[in-house]
Amino acid sequence: MPYDGLTVSTHRIVLSAGLHIPAPIPFTEPTHAVVATLAFGVCNAARADESQLSPEVQIMLRRLEAAEKQISDLKDELNETKATQQQLSDNQSQLSQSQLRMYEISAEALSAEAAKPAGQDLTMKASWKNGLELQTADKQFRIHIGGRTQLDASWYSVDDQIDANSGAAPGTSNRYEDGVDFRRARLRVDGDMYEQMEFAVEYDFINSARVRNSAGTGTTDFDLTGFTDVWWQFNELPGLGHVRIGNQKEPIGFEHLVSSRFLPFMERSYNQDTFYGGSFNGFTPGISAFDNFGEDDNGSWHVGVYKPTDNVFASNANNGDYAVTGRLTQLLWYECEGSELLHVGISGRQFSTVGDRIRYRTRDAVRAGISQQWPLPADTGNLFGDTGQWVNLETAAVHGSWTFQAEYLASFIQEAGLTAATATNDLFYQGGYVQVMYFLTGEHDNYSKSKAAFDRVKPNRNFRWMRNDCDCNTGWGAWQVGVRYNYLDLNDSGINGGELNNYTAGINWFLNPNMKIQANYILTDRNAATGGADGNIHGWGFRLAHDF
Repeated sequence: MPYDGLTVSTHRIVLSAGLHIPAPIPFTEPTHAVVATLAFGVCNAARADESQLSPEVQIMLRRLEAAEKQISDLKDELNETKATQQQLSDNQSQLSQSQLRMYEISAEALSAEAAKPAGQDLTMKASWKNGLELQTADKQFRIHIGGRTQLDASWYSVDDQIDANSGAAPGTSNRYEDGVDFRRARLRVDGDMYEQMEFAVEYDFINSARVRNSAGTGTTDFDLTGFTDVWWQFNELPGLGHVRIGNQKEPIGFEHLVSSRFLPFMERSYNQDTFYGGSFNGFTPGISAFDNFGEDDNGSWHVGVYKPTDNVFASNANNGDYAVTGRLTQLLWYECEGSELLHVGISGRQFSTVGDRIRYRTRDAVRAGISQQWPLPADTGNLFGDTGQWVNLETAAVHGSWTFQAEYLASFIQEAGLTAATATNDLFYQGGYVQVMYFLTGEHDNYSKSKAAFDRVKPNRNFRWMRNDCDCNTGWGAWQVGVRYNYLDLNDSGINGGELNNYTAGINWFLNPNMKIQANYILTDRNAATGGADGNIHGWGFRLAHDF
């Protein structure tokens, strides 16, 4: 008989009392009780005198008793199953209501957080991101506290005729002396506030000044503190992108815009010291706008108006002294997260000289001592001049562990001369470099699209060498080697500052993303502005650098 999936079939039963039951009987929910009751009655009647029944009937009675018990057990199991199903249904309903309430609470919390005014929750959490960084939960405020130190040691071997007169202009001659110094020692605070504003203040404790006594018979050199990046910036402005106000780098030259923390050689090329940096340390007060453009932000533009200076304090009180500088770059090829790329760029500067005076000079590619005492292998001395233009071409390529980089700058000065009366010449000076670098340990240079320049190197494995019973925690950092040819020509129209051809070989050991050791060898072939001081300069430099 069917009973919730169970069928009980019986044979045709004939009782001695004359009761006839056809088989099989279709037992359904409404009929099984009647049949069971009937069978129960028959069984009881038969038991009154069971011995008088035939064997077939006795067998049949036992089968009916077994079926009766099975039906009773199935009814109990069905009731238990229904009770369990009801309990599960109740639990599921309670769980659904609980989840719904949790979702409602979460939505209310998110809505309340979104309605909160910016900067209301000023609780900050600290983390390490290449320096100590504090940030609020809503990311409205961020402060990074960091700095950099670079400890240098240098040795020289110089031809006698150069060492006796290393400077081209009277009163500026300095000898090549072995020495040690902190090339840079800076403290920096930068960050974000109120979603759109950014700021940076950085002070360099390694600068120097030369002061003459009142009689003009002697000078004194001493260290002083100057500032580099001191600016405020507004981001995501419609049509402008980013606007920066304050002391900043002008957008000209590739290596000029690479931070001194990430330089592949101890010193930049002669272009930096002669043109981009000079006596103002490479930072100029002004206002600029910049942004990326094109597919995947592969292009960048940057233009600004500045007040030229000749000191490290961003100070100029001369009427009419202004500069307009702009840079345009494009990534012609960019793949594999920057491990394969080709960068090209052009930049230019239209400027007036500071107080109608300008000086082109450079220090060498390895230096020792305070800056006022560095030798000057090329130097025009102070020139009288009105306005000038710089045009710079740049390219950089990364192919796996290989990096190629080159720049060329052309400089024009109008109405220039050694005296105000002879300031009638148009001068043309030039400089450039070509360099190749290679990572021995498989890394590649890191290119920043927002800066359109190289950024921090990250070793595949940081340096680690500790005493233990297992060498699984050791690492050798990243190793990079490279060579550079560096050229400068400050000779034109009889106003000559000299010509330099420099060859630099270097090796960099990146212990981790924040520390490296650099070793450089230089050979400088000097053609002096005045005869009798030509020759070769050999130098060896060592640097331990750290930034955070």
